[in-house]
Amino acid sequence: MAKDQQPPAGGGRGGAPQQPPVDPKYNWPSTPKTVVGTRVKRLDGPDKVSGRAKYTFDVKRPGMLYGRAVRSPYPRARVLSIDFSDAEKVPGFKASLVVRDPADPKTNVVLFQGDEIAAVAADTEEHAIDAARAVKVQFEPLPAVISVDSAIAGRAPEGVFPNGNVRAGNAQEVGDLAAGFQAAAHTLEQTYSTHVITHVCMEAHGTVCEWEGDKLTAWVSTQGVNSARDNFASGLGIPQANVRVICQYMGGGFGSKLQLGPEGLICAKLAKQAWVPVKLTLDRKEEHLVTGNRPSAAAKIKVGVGADGKITALDAESWGTGGAGANSGFPLPYIYHSTPTDTRRRVHKDVYINTGLQRPMRAPGHPQGSFITEIMMDELADLVKMDPVEFRIKNLPPEGPAAMWASYLREGAQEFGWSKRHPTGDSTAGSIKTGMGVAICTWGGSGRGPSPAHCEIASDGSVTMRLGTQDIGTGQRTLVAMVTADALGLQPSQITPQIGDTQYGVSAGSGGSTTAASTSPGIRIAALKALEALMDKVAPALGVTADALVASGGSIQVKDTPSKRLSWADACKRIGPQPITADAEWQPGMSSVNTSGVQFAEAKVDIKTGIVRVTRVLAYQDCGLVLNQLTAESQVYGGVIGSLNFALYEDRILDRRTGQMVNPNMEWYLLAGMSDIPHIDVRLKNMPERGVVGVGEPPTVPTAAAIALAVRNAIGATVRSLPLTPAKILETLSQKA
Repeated sequence: MAKDQQPPAGGGRGGAPQQPPVDPKYNWPSTPKTVVGTRVKRLDGPDKVSGRAKYTFDVKRPGMLYGRAVRSPYPRARVLSIDFSDAEKVPGFKASLVVRDPADPKTNVVLFQGDEIAAVAADTEEHAIDAARAVKVQFEPLPAVISVDSAIAGRAPEGVFPNGNVRAGNAQEVGDLAAGFQAAAHTLEQTYSTHVITHVCMEAHGTVCEWEGDKLTAWVSTQGVNSARDNFASGLGIPQANVRVICQYMGGGFGSKLQLGPEGLICAKLAKQAWVPVKLTLDRKEEHLVTGNRPSAAAKIKVGVGADGKITALDAESWGTGGAGANSGFPLPYIYHSTPTDTRRRVHKDVYINTGLQRPMRAPGHPQGSFITEIMMDELADLVKMDPVEFRIKNLPPEGPAAMWASYLREGAQEFGWSKRHPTGDSTAGSIKTGMGVAICTWGGSGRGPSPAHCEIASDGSVTMRLGTQDIGTGQRTLVAMVTADALGLQPSQITPQIGDTQYGVSAGSGGSTTAASTSPGIRIAALKALEALMDKVAPALGVTADALVASGGSIQVKDTPSKRLSWADACKRIGPQPITADAEWQPGMSSVNTSGVQFAEAKVDIKTGIVRVTRVLAYQDCGLVLNQLTAESQVYGGVIGSLNFALYEDRILDRRTGQMVNPNMEWYLLAGMSDIPHIDVRLKNMPERGVVGVGEPPTVPTAAAIALAVRNAIGATVRSLPLTPAKILETLSQKA
């Protein structure tokens, strides 16, 4: 059960950047009228559960063909030749495309399993699959880098990547490290790590492309219709004005759909060659191999702590892999440091291996940094014999939202029953051991422009709010209607939101938890400007000036004399044949930056089987002004569940000899089922004075660490890597014994 709670007194945001003041008449009211902050069910819910909602996969165009890519089975190889002759004999074959020209040394080497070689189009999806299988590609297998450990140790083949298999990343050093360690009463040296997990969106990446002359219309499963338009334009060498991208419904992206994948351009080129619409949707194996992943992370850490419980110094060497061409950066240490001088050193390395490239995945870098740091924190707390909650409070940074974290930690500990937590290791009889863990998160979530909104009020009383954002499954369509309705004194059902189309204007992609904060200011201001124009028309009928009117409860009424009013429908009749229109842009001061949260987890571990069952999670999360209580809670639930998978189930497994992924499916790439989901208690901290802050990503950050620490508290041994598989639990217990 979720509960909406106000922050403690003085709960502003220390360290948050000061925003310029916004015109008070457009700013968020101290008390929202009727809609903002309430629990509103998603307007598109009935369409989704009934099947009326049309996703990219559901798009069917006249004469449409189906595309299919031909992909490399090798982690690294040179393409010597491509032969379409057998594919052309397949019934329904219509078109073919060379993606990697065997004669071009710049493009004829593939760098990971699944890399695109060629593509075909046919009259049915089945015929397209058959045609792709019939394409004959001759490869020259080349040495590949498979293992991160081998690459770091210098045992991997050289010359695979132009600048080496291991490249120095960020390096930092602050303070007198030697003096910091000299001041330490205890020193801890350990290595911690997280694994690679792939994107597993419910809706696969897909595109439908249709040309009309030199103009392209594309239906894309995307987190950014405008960014996809830009990718099409640059990739095809055509003007942006010649591209229209549509995405009315999207079934999950989590960062993997922020940019157009290679399949989008392949689809457009096939459609142009065949001169009929083409649909190209990836299958589940392709989703695992080519649509991105969360990089691994590892750190060898030496850390000192004083007898008073304050960290004195930290020295870390970190590394990770994002595949064949991407960085693996993550924050370290995550959040904690106890003095303004902050004595620490860190050297980071990016390890390149021949697997698919990383893409952003919900809170990039933060879950990894959180896990590594939080496990370290509990080990340090045991060294100085301090309660883990109090140890964290003592080491919160002096700047930023330290007071908020401390408040959430103390309040959450009381609510969760932290006082009943036993020391490390459950000493009760039996094989089932119970433990508790805690971890902290932070994120940005700020608003930004451009994000113009266009409002229209017609004489029949209809209201349309139009802008070039998209709903990626988080309830953005409902939010548009809510913010508009609240400004006009109406209900969300009276608003028609129009989004998901580049014809509706420019707006940023839905990433970084920035969508609500970026779009809602323009929506509110555009609605209020349109309302001002309506009041100018209504005022003479009520015998007052426009500034004496207010919109409330579905009517336009005189502020001091509510009985003097016109219903919304009657007021709109005075508009005339031309609708009232108003435009507005994102404005600083109506959104803020930085969120903070704390999560507590309880887990039961069977020390005979190694099976972990998470029983409950308590999540405290702030997000500025809560626009929709229901969808904000849903974001927290989703974040917790996503990180539960990261902790216990998901794992990309590579064959140690061939480098091929051995579980690119939904059978052996494990995900939590309904019976694996714990009781999740969400406590939103509503802070209207801060404006809107995004909440999509921070709740997914601390859950894995909190679960791992609950396991540690239960079994009395530290598992320093993810995922927490039964085999790893039993191995850790064996090493302890």
